[in-house]
Amino acid sequence: MKIEAEVLARIRPTKQQDKKVAAAVEALTEKVRAEAKNHSILIEPVLVGSVAKGTHMKDPDIDLFMLFPESTTLDKLKEVGLDIGRRILGGREHYAQHPYVRGEFGGFEVDLVPAYKIRDTRSKMSAVDRTPFHTEFVKRSLDPVQLDEVRLLKRFMKGIGCYGAEAKVQGFSGYLCELLIIRFGSFREALKAASAWKVGEALELPEHPGSEFPEPLTFIDPVDPSRNVSSAVAVETLLRFVHASREYLAGPEMRFFFPNPLVVWDATTLHMAAEDRLANVIAVTFPKLDLIDDVSYPQLRKSLSSVAALLERHDFEVEKTSVHVDDESHLLVELAVMTLPKERKHRGPPVNSENSAEFLAKWQTLGVSKPYVEDGRWYVMVKRKYLRGDDLVRDGLKDLTLGKDVRKAGDIEVHSGGSLLEERHLNALTHHFDERMPWQR
Repeated sequence: MKIEAEVLARIRPTKQQDKKVAAAVEALTEKVRAEAKNHSILIEPVLVGSVAKGTHMKDPDIDLFMLFPESTTLDKLKEVGLDIGRRILGGREHYAQHPYVRGEFGGFEVDLVPAYKIRDTRSKMSAVDRTPFHTEFVKRSLDPVQLDEVRLLKRFMKGIGCYGAEAKVQGFSGYLCELLIIRFGSFREALKAASAWKVGEALELPEHPGSEFPEPLTFIDPVDPSRNVSSAVAVETLLRFVHASREYLAGPEMRFFFPNPLVVWDATTLHMAAEDRLANVIAVTFPKLDLIDDVSYPQLRKSLSSVAALLERHDFEVEKTSVHVDDESHLLVELAVMTLPKERKHRGPPVNSENSAEFLAKWQTLGVSKPYVEDGRWYVMVKRKYLRGDDLVRDGLKDLTLGKDVRKAGDIEVHSGGSLLEERHLNALTHHFDERMPWQR
């Protein structure tokens, strides 16, 4: 189609750009080999990722693995691998499941990753050892025409906000996009298939069956049948891709690939858009964590879940939650109502239960009403300690289980309602209340 041809013209690297990438890879490889001579370990540099597979777009990242012998201890692999990475890139060490160094080289962002040179994926010793096998599988499975089909799918995923298996996005990795093209043949066929997906969808390649998995989407890794390639995909991300696929097939437009950026609303616009909902929003705000996204976002989501659970335990109905990070970390909880009635209905045992006497003895004087019977069970009206959700959160935060680095970040503040219309909160509130899909902006 014309639109897809236009997209490819914008994202496909030129021959000159590919030469620049190849030159950077060659120079980087030689530097790794030179640095490796300073250590008494045979280290093999291997290019992996989209550049190695030929599925990259303009201005790609370069992923170079430094393969160590299996006899190397894990501590030694990390020590030497990170030392080489720091010497070449001078970048920052990244730790999620596996340590690596990220920095700039030759005008490209580069990841230098220490890993083991294994014979097959059954002897995998670290979290990334199977990656070279992924590269080789894709290279022999995609034909030249399908390289552009992968590029289209990746750009589509980026446009709709579903690209990336990192914790911030919880979406589709580049490898998963490649497998979808291998499985369905083309960008459009992949979208047609996705249009019918439901939560719990299970996929695999012919000749590569595997185990069952509990995640929202399963795609069996053809090089390791014990692994689900799509384990990072969250329910919301999966359903967004399904919805976007249907919408695009019904009316293809460039905005699916290149949507307008989200514009942060000013206080007046936000107040008009949120209307009465703003009064029911609680924001827990604290300094930005000095950690990579794959470490910080799980902690932020864990903290948000603890706040929401606290509110629900005290009868507050949680309508919507969101996490946003800019200069600060923002955990937003939107309630159905901010203020509850002074009294609540407390349920007791069935009237004919042996626990009835104990219940009556306890609540005869503690309740704001005498115990009464309803549908064969004892009830009593009692006073609530907290009428407002924000008051509950302020008092309850000290006892909540938060991400391990959240309390270390600095002062934790709780804001709500109209006080949120300060400049510092507008970005987070815009992301919370602007519920349009990226392609609808």
